[in-house]
Amino acid sequence: MAKTFQKLTAILIIAITITGCGSGQNAVTRTIKQVTDGVEAESNGIKLRNVLIVKTAKSEGVLVATVVNTLDQADSIVGIAIGGAMASYAAKSSELLKNKPIIFVGDSTNADAFIPSLTNNAGDRIGVTFTFSKAAPVTLSALVVNGEGIYQDLVRSVPAISAPLTPAP
Repeated sequence: MAKTFQKLTAILIIAITITGCGSGQNAVTRTIKQVTDGVEAESNGIKLRNVLIVKTAKSEGVLVATVVNTLDQADSIVGIAIGGAMASYAAKSSELLKNKPIIFVGDSTNADAFIPSLTNNAGDRIGVTFTFSKAAPVTLSALVVNGEGIYQDLVRSVPAISAPLTPAP
């Protein structure tokens, strides 16, 4: 009986030691936030969410993203570059008002940004730079995905979008 108790005690101590985490609340695996293929960033209260590039059958690079301003002070998008090339960018409104997102692609689309020729392949990472009128520019390393699966019927243009915006110099 004593030997069984000692074995159980030893197994319990080993199990606790092996499963324990020395990093506690700051463990690297605990702080991972990316739950989609898209990447995230922030600049002065402007949050960029689920940023990725879809390569269409025509080899266009279409931006998928949501941009939200969390501050009371309005800002605006003045330009977007994909892989170093200025994207064709149009929106119903480029103004970023508090909690009024600008959405690229999807049922709630109110903006469009793309480059006509993307040479990168699915799985590659490509730089996407957002430039704002007030906040600091943000460059993300976005994943390129093929226009298949959930992106197969990707509709790039938004019918109610006003004339394309001219990026600030």
